[in-house]
Amino acid sequence: MSLEINNEDLETWRAKVAEYGNRVWESHNLAELKIFLSNLQQTILNSKINDDLKLAVNLKRFPNLGQFLADLCNSNDIVLNSEIYDLVMRCVLLWSVKNPTNAFEEKSTSWARTQIRKTVSYYKQEDPCSTLAHTVGCNPDQYNSESCNKISKEISVKLQDLPPYTWDNIAGMMLPCRSMSCEALRALSLRCVPLLKVPGSHHIIESLLACHASDSTMEPLHPGFLDAVIESQCNAYSDGQCSIELSYHCQTALWNRYLPALEREVISLVKTLIKRQPWLSREHAVTLINSRFLPLACLENPTIYAAVDNIFQAFVENTQGSPDVLRIMDYFSQALLQCSNDHTAQKKSSSICHMYPLQYRSLVNLLLISPQGLSIQSCCLHLRHIDNILDEITNNFSQHQMNQQEMYDLWLILIKWPTWYYKAIEMILIADWNQKPPGLEMICWLNYPLHSEKHDCLKKIMTSLGGSLRQLVKQSNFLMTDLKDAVLLANQNADCSHVMNVIQPMCQMFVMYSKEGCKVLQHIVGLALQKKGDANVTQQLQFLVDAVELMYHLNGYSKSVPSSHIIVKQLQDLKKTCLDNILSAGDRDRTLLRWQTDQILQSCGFAERCLQKWSVNKC
Repeated sequence: MSLEINNEDLETWRAKVAEYGNRVWESHNLAELKIFLSNLQQTILNSKINDDLKLAVNLKRFPNLGQFLADLCNSNDIVLNSEIYDLVMRCVLLWSVKNPTNAFEEKSTSWARTQIRKTVSYYKQEDPCSTLAHTVGCNPDQYNSESCNKISKEISVKLQDLPPYTWDNIAGMMLPCRSMSCEALRALSLRCVPLLKVPGSHHIIESLLACHASDSTMEPLHPGFLDAVIESQCNAYSDGQCSIELSYHCQTALWNRYLPALEREVISLVKTLIKRQPWLSREHAVTLINSRFLPLACLENPTIYAAVDNIFQAFVENTQGSPDVLRIMDYFSQALLQCSNDHTAQKKSSSICHMYPLQYRSLVNLLLISPQGLSIQSCCLHLRHIDNILDEITNNFSQHQMNQQEMYDLWLILIKWPTWYYKAIEMILIADWNQKPPGLEMICWLNYPLHSEKHDCLKKIMTSLGGSLRQLVKQSNFLMTDLKDAVLLANQNADCSHVMNVIQPMCQMFVMYSKEGCKVLQHIVGLALQKKGDANVTQQLQFLVDAVELMYHLNGYSKSVPSSHIIVKQLQDLKKTCLDNILSAGDRDRTLLRWQTDQILQSCGFAERCLQKWSVNKC
């Protein structure tokens, strides 16, 4: 029970506080002061006076109360004691009026706010915390940093003390969720924004993201707080580090509850792989994507996967199917598959095929199988199975059993998993087929998803072109005119304008499997890129690096490349020529040439390692 405090008690303590000044308080005196302040607060609160008169009456009753509280606020030892400081602030706030109606109330409210600012900020002093630094043994910067860090941890601890389970009326059960009122969470998260710049602020972020509103379906966390968290992650892909390192569970919670955070994550990934690091090999790009655990989050949270899928679809539609966007979608799918195959992920993630509609799951299961290590006969059989499914779907569409949106959805599935598309192009060159190459249906679908009437035309072109190139790839010496005639004949058909999408990867495979293809590389690259003349050195180098990466993606190290030693030498010669061109170029062209060449040279190391491994396999 609290004791009634009179003015004599207050004067006694005011004299004692003035005597101590900034000296260190003894523990028993601090305990007595704590009791006195608690009684003083209750004495003022228990005054049976109208609220409009309470401030003036209490000031008349305790004329030196303001001076007493100001002396306490000037004592470093009091400010550093959290329990006593809390009581002092409660007493100070009694001087603050929410809506001042006269000059006296305005003056008292201003004084109260001044005392609060004085105890939490030292920016007005020329030498901030000089006395405190001497007391606690650290410099002012360290003191401010440690204080903010301590505040962060205390807020986090108090949030974690909330009940970890909340009753959900819809589910009819207790769910793991810490809940607060929407207003309290919004205000708290906004006040925590400045603390995000302090090391160790991830404690606050994780604790706040684990909280939900108990009285509203709206997002309770303030947008300013969420945007500040997003901003701290903006350099995660480009620089490999963030200003705040968040745990996987914290990232997942952020993506689950705030869509702009997920959009920013995908946009940052796309920018990095297109603008900042476009030279990354497939292997390194997949590693970069997995470094942020977004694929794992997609596997464990179907809602996140659906959102990421919609974001990529928006990229495809707004860029009209840009090759760079399709390439990144392919990389992301590979990262998703790699994550799914991981032993730890299998225990807690759903199968990838279950993320797709039921009618497409058999096709997705076939697309997910890696062709690496499979024999040519097995690959051809696998492609026939895919063709059968796509042929059945084409028939359904012609009979009006499928609409164009369903056809478009199927095309999106195929472009996400294009490995077997490139494998079909490879099989046209090296497999033994009589009348119809395996994988033609898939090639037609990827190039003409909504125009089944053009499939027959493309099939005829691919069968003719594949037959010609298959004969040439087996020859020790072939005439460049034969290759040129075969490619130009295929490209002259105006009804199949997308045939060049097939010719470029086919020419890359031709260079890898032909014994003499690398010797006429400049002519082949010119054909693949539809150039009137031969390709320049930079284009040849990029084409050769892409061909090696595609070969590795389809076969790993399991196959031997007939002319790997020739390709290695060609690659090294092209690198040297590119560097010589940079040195001999003028100042205006040198910067552009260096930028273009640097991108490609970053990928050459991986290509050379693949070629050396294939050379060993051949031996």
